[in-house]
Amino acid sequence: MAEWKKVVVSGSDVSQLNNDAGYLTAADAAPNAFATASFNGTNLIADQGADTLNFASSSDQGLDISAAAGSDTLTFGLSAIPNTSLANSTISGVSLGGNLANLTIGNGLASSDAYNGSTARTAAVGAGTHNTNDVAVNTSTLTQAISGSILSTISGDVNVDVDGNSVIQASAVEGTMLNSDVADGTTITLSSNTLSTLKVPNALTAGTGLSSTNGTFDGSGAATFSVDYGSSAGDAVEGNTQITFAGTANEITIDGGSSITLGTGGTVTYGLADTIAGNRTFSGDTITINKDLVVQGTASFQNTENLLVADQFILLNSGSAGTAPGGIVIQQATQDVGETFAWSSADVRWGVTGSFSADATTFSPDAFVNFVVEGTTADPDTEVVAKYDKKGNMFVGSDSEIWIYV
Repeated sequence: MAEWKKVVVSGSDVSQLNNDAGYLTAADAAPNAFATASFNGTNLIADQGADTLNFASSSDQGLDISAAAGSDTLTFGLSAIPNTSLANSTISGVSLGGNLANLTIGNGLASSDAYNGSTARTAAVGAGTHNTNDVAVNTSTLTQAISGSILSTISGDVNVDVDGNSVIQASAVEGTMLNSDVADGTTITLSSNTLSTLKVPNALTAGTGLSSTNGTFDGSGAATFSVDYGSSAGDAVEGNTQITFAGTANEITIDGGSSITLGTGGTVTYGLADTIAGNRTFSGDTITINKDLVVQGTASFQNTENLLVADQFILLNSGSAGTAPGGIVIQQATQDVGETFAWSSADVRWGVTGSFSADATTFSPDAFVNFVVEGTTADPDTEVVAKYDKKGNMFVGSDSEIWIYV
């Protein structure tokens, strides 16, 4: 018969743990003890009934020993080891911890001499080519030398490109030529974008004077040219031409007149009808509705990402008049099939299962979700409602004792 049973944990008020009924006797609790301890064949407690084992180290040998009584732990570590305790206490004649003598650049130490750091020496720099890894270079002095001998010869509007060719900058051309007028009849060939302004002496305006066949314009005087109207390429549209705009019922409305004249102008306003009939498809990646959306029919969401719902509680299975299972399905590798967390109306418990089809109408859990009831008393039998009398559910009483229903 299933019932609530107390779980024994550390601190539980149980007679077997407190030994208040004499469950454990002295004979049963005889302690184990070390008889001897030996290090490298030397007995340290040799046959004595009780003694103290001491660990010690010389404070000047670099070995530290610390003990923790609470965890019965000895810790060995190295500290400052004296040089004299090492097999080799010097390197090339210099004691460990000592400073090496200076090695400076000069002309005293040839490349064939050895340097062990025990005495001060100087090193020679031989003749020949050296890179910056051989000899330190005063970069300030080197920059001044280059500036004085090379860079000062390149001035103002002259520069050198990446291939070493001289390039006259635009400022040189503008300063010497473009600010002056060009004589009439001069042919100007533009081969680059160095010209900032091209001046034409006189105006050329649209009109009826100069046609495309009765003359040329040399800029010596003002002239006008004629404009042909028509439908051919290059022709203009006459100003009295009218354009007619038409809308579609229950789709697009037009305000401000159904036609306008190009020469007189006008405004045509397009709008959406208050009621749009027929099926419509919006194919954009994002459709934004800034106000409320009211759906009077059935809304079908085939693909929803990052769903945000303002309601604090979501009602599922709202069309049911009686008890029925329901929950959520997390799709895995197969479309519409996955892991499920749902309410089992038959078991009156929440449960989980796998490989569950989202269009199913029944639910058989593989496992159940356990719940913890926090009691205001110490007795689960008088406090827990029958709904939670299910195997695996737990009860924590007011005395902090833990119970499980099995």
